[in-house]
Amino acid sequence: MRAFLPFAAAAAVLCATAAARTHETNPFGSAEDFAVGKRLYRVNCGVCHGMEGKTGRGARLARKVHRRANTDAEMFDLIEKGVPGTDMPGLWLGEDDIWKILLFVRTFEKTAEEPCAAAPGDAAQGKDIFFNRAACAACHTVGMGGGRLGPDMSFAGASFSREQLRVALVEPHRDVAERYRVGRVETQDGKKREGVVMAENGYSLFLMDRSEETLGFQKAELKSFQISRESLMPSYAGVLSAADMDHLLAYLCSLRGSEKGAAQ
Repeated sequence: MRAFLPFAAAAAVLCATAAARTHETNPFGSAEDFAVGKRLYRVNCGVCHGMEGKTGRGARLARKVHRRANTDAEMFDLIEKGVPGTDMPGLWLGEDDIWKILLFVRTFEKTAEEPCAAAPGDAAQGKDIFFNRAACAACHTVGMGGGRLGPDMSFAGASFSREQLRVALVEPHRDVAERYRVGRVETQDGKKREGVVMAENGYSLFLMDRSEETLGFQKAELKSFQISRESLMPSYAGVLSAADMDHLLAYLCSLRGSEKGAAQ
């Protein structure tokens, strides 16, 4: 048993340093606290959310009302625990540090503007393009229907700016989130498969292909494999006219989580 004591002791130390919320509202508010929170945010959060809380890789923080949490206690718990099934991890920081990060994050709300302007364009025509001509629902969910290969777009208008959505449509490879990386494999008999990386470790690789079938491979049994930062999403540059692009963007900007399903 003694062989396990060092590990147990180390685990106890780590657990002791984990955040344990003892307040319902943020107890910090000084200029010094704000400076610490800004520094911690830059190190732990800025890459995905941006220093103004507006980037498209992580959830948009520059909003008056948030999708998953709004009270201080709710926001603290979200920062501490992360969001399962997304790229948002929990932060292994002490309680004081998380409160100070939240102190900085709250400043985004004060200057938040409408994240996605629907005009110009016609949202009704854009909806038709989304579900039919552009076949976006093959990979993206809206409401209760759609595909799982790409991000859920049910809250697109509340999460992204019009420009971020436009860039995603014309330059889909510019900034691909970790959970949408593309894996390509070649088996020993020469068969090639590709898909979104669902899981990977030193021995195995799991992909979801375009038909949403999950494929499992043992790396040692593959002829070759590659994981890239590319996206399976095609570019619509030159595919949609300028007017059609405006219509599609108008529809995406109108999405605030109220769509009940994708049936047309």
